[in-house]
Amino acid sequence: MAPRFVSYVDKKDLEDIRLYLDEHPLGVNAYRKKVGKGQSNTQGIVSRRCLPPDISRVTWKHPYLFKLLMEFAEKYVNHHISFTSIQINDDYTCMPHKDVNNVGESYIVGFGSYLSGELCIEQMDYSISYRGLLFNGSELKHYTKPWFGHRYSLVFHTIAHLPRWNNVMPSLSEYEVIKDGEIWKIRKKSDGSLLWGNNGLPHFLKGRKRTNQKNKQN
Repeated sequence: MAPRFVSYVDKKDLEDIRLYLDEHPLGVNAYRKKVGKGQSNTQGIVSRRCLPPDISRVTWKHPYLFKLLMEFAEKYVNHHISFTSIQINDDYTCMPHKDVNNVGESYIVGFGSYLSGELCIEQMDYSISYRGLLFNGSELKHYTKPWFGHRYSLVFHTIAHLPRWNNVMPSLSEYEVIKDGEIWKIRKKSDGSLLWGNNGLPHFLKGRKRTNQKNKQN
């Protein structure tokens, strides 16, 4: 299916997200360096190399941001597509690629004080500044054009099910954001466990001893 615009987005509906990101930069994700330059992180469900997919560290480190994103999705995204994950791009220059680990259509929108920075999909330019666009990034090659200013974008997408984990994929509906006193936290509905700050899922390499290259050769 060809890319298509689905709606204009009221600037005020992205303002709280923009302010949060201005005040809380998410940092550079090493796994995204192969595709582009800048800050690009994911909230929602992510693949985790040696473990089944689960909610991302960026989600439980920034619960309030997750709340804002889900509120935006309820208004603009949910009646177009379902999704497992939300890519948050902050001045991220994306090189030509396909989203080989995604399936189906994605919803993308740009925001912030920038000029140009169109999304080029199969040699056609789309101005996504405060305009929601649906496109299948797993099938269509795409990249970002240069821009001036500060450019954010959000990509609501679905990651592919993996046979090695019996195609098990957690649902975002299994999680909710609550305010515990003055602290925003992610609560897993099935068992009531709380994730926030540095109190989240253990890293899958935690407790392992690092083996340097010299020891590997011996």
